[in-house]
Amino acid sequence: MAYIQIENLTFIYPDAVDPVFSDFSLDLESDWKLGLTGRNGRGKSTLLKLLAGKLKGEGKIVCNLPLRCFPCEISDENKCAYALAEEIAPDAELWQLQREASLLGLPEETLFRPYSTLSGGERTKFLLAALFATEGYPLLDEPTDHLDQAGRETVAGYLSGKRGFLVVSHDRAFLDSCCDHILSLNRNGAELIRGNYAVWKEERDKAELNDRTQKEKLEKEKKRLSAAAKRTAEWAEKAEKAKYKKSGAGDRHAMLDRGYIGAQAARLQKRAGVTERRIVKAENHIRELLRGFEEVTELKLSPAPFRKPELLRLEGVCVNFGERTLFSDFELSINTGERILLSGANGTGKSTLFQVITGNFAGYTGKRNIANDLKISYVPQIYHYRGKLKDYAAEFGLDESYFNAVLFQLGFDPRDFMRDMSLFSDGQKKKAALARSLCERAHLYVWDEPLNYLDVIAREQLERAILVSGATLLFAEHDRAFSDRIATRTIDLTLLS
Repeated sequence: MAYIQIENLTFIYPDAVDPVFSDFSLDLESDWKLGLTGRNGRGKSTLLKLLAGKLKGEGKIVCNLPLRCFPCEISDENKCAYALAEEIAPDAELWQLQREASLLGLPEETLFRPYSTLSGGERTKFLLAALFATEGYPLLDEPTDHLDQAGRETVAGYLSGKRGFLVVSHDRAFLDSCCDHILSLNRNGAELIRGNYAVWKEERDKAELNDRTQKEKLEKEKKRLSAAAKRTAEWAEKAEKAKYKKSGAGDRHAMLDRGYIGAQAARLQKRAGVTERRIVKAENHIRELLRGFEEVTELKLSPAPFRKPELLRLEGVCVNFGERTLFSDFELSINTGERILLSGANGTGKSTLFQVITGNFAGYTGKRNIANDLKISYVPQIYHYRGKLKDYAAEFGLDESYFNAVLFQLGFDPRDFMRDMSLFSDGQKKKAALARSLCERAHLYVWDEPLNYLDVIAREQLERAILVSGATLLFAEHDRAFSDRIATRTIDLTLLS
């Protein structure tokens, strides 16, 4: 049986305060179809780099088979894809590469085109084909990033037929389709379960409910003990004062009463000491419980009310890029309370249409009728980040304290508030953009692939916030679980192209 053993692994980045991993140990079997998940910034990609030897930490990693990484470095994007495959998998035969490409639905001619001419989805499928055409244990870091929903389903089906791999992904439907084990990195280390994401979520929800119940019980006990300790201390103090109360000259029992009262005060003080020790014990139990307890708070989306049912209408919109027509006589109306999903393969024009709707693209013909005083909150797919979070909040006129609170709810580490946003991970950048939109009281929210790079917990938080708020939303998203829950109407741009 092939295996991977991690023993007492410790790793810290040079500019960091705390280690990503500290005395981390784990045993993995190579025939597991293992999904790796967890909050952004918990070390998923770092773990893959440590396993592959791209980063060096303290401790020991033992593996009795070669490890193959996705994505891998490309020496020259102008080279033919097949020539690059020979570099990535030198032991693979052409027929093996063709077989894997066919299983992924990748046309054979793609293998003989320059890599630079391949789309994002084609590149992903080609790299996976090259990876699985040779021996070794694949380490896959976010293979769904550049895939539309159909592409994700194809890759999930492809991986489900493989013997073993480790894949980092936040797509719940994807993890359900191809994984038989889930490894979750959390604040207190790692949690490994047998089953797909749905099984892991059920176990996680049970554990969180148990932790929350136990925490509430301990806090009630601590409160009760504190009140009892306070009463006992007050009684002991009164008894001690009574011992020295002046007696009348004819009081024959003064000495006897004083001794009795002193003994009673001592007993009360002893009882107070026992209660204090029980309080400390309860506090220690709470502290130990909180080490592994990660409370997920509810996000809030507060749309502004609008007096008219129709917010925006497009009539006869046409968009051309050279000889290519994206839209021709496109019609769309958006009414209050709708949650409209723009679906379609990559390249069908979803981002362009969002820019037309938000007024950020002028190269179209047709009519864009927008209600007076309509406020739109737009989260683009790509945004250039720079400066500190406080500068970003000021740029959009946000209440900085509220903005920071939303980021904290999304799992932001307080130490990141002082970092330059250009140093953020992709997940942190996406959370900053979404937190900004959540803080804006808009009539219409336009989100272009809001879940890109976002961890599973944040995705679930966002779902609940949208459903509770009644907000009007226009969005594009390839996460099937999210889209199925959120969309009240779907427009498939593939059918229009």
